[in-house]
Amino acid sequence: MFARRLILVASSFAALPALGHHSFISEYDPEQIMTLEGTVTEVWYQNPHSRVYVEVRDENGVAELWETETYPRNILDRRGWKYDDLAVGDDVVVTGRKARDGSKRLQMLTIVRPSDGWEGVGFAADSID
Repeated sequence: MFARRLILVASSFAALPALGHHSFISEYDPEQIMTLEGTVTEVWYQNPHSRVYVEVRDENGVAELWETETYPRNILDRRGWKYDDLAVGDDVVVTGRKARDGSKRLQMLTIVRPSDGWEGVGFAADSID
């Protein structure tokens, strides 16, 4: 009886979808590098990938929200970027690889806060992570 239940439970886990790490090169185009200037609206300093959301004004003055994705928190920590280095309301300049699907997403290569020159860690330009 116990063995049957164990097999039933184990087989139910096998039916769940596997959530694997995605390759950035499959999601972002290394040939389409762009720069955004805008204001931080949200910072996710977490695993598996940290994100900084930036409100950017288009050529008509309409606000667009861009998601920029970078390393997980533990890697950023080791590279000197701390959870409170960026705050909502900070003006930033972000350079990154544009999403292949055309969405408003970037794989962050660089991020700078011009007001004081702070620079955050992004992916290296030759990275294929």
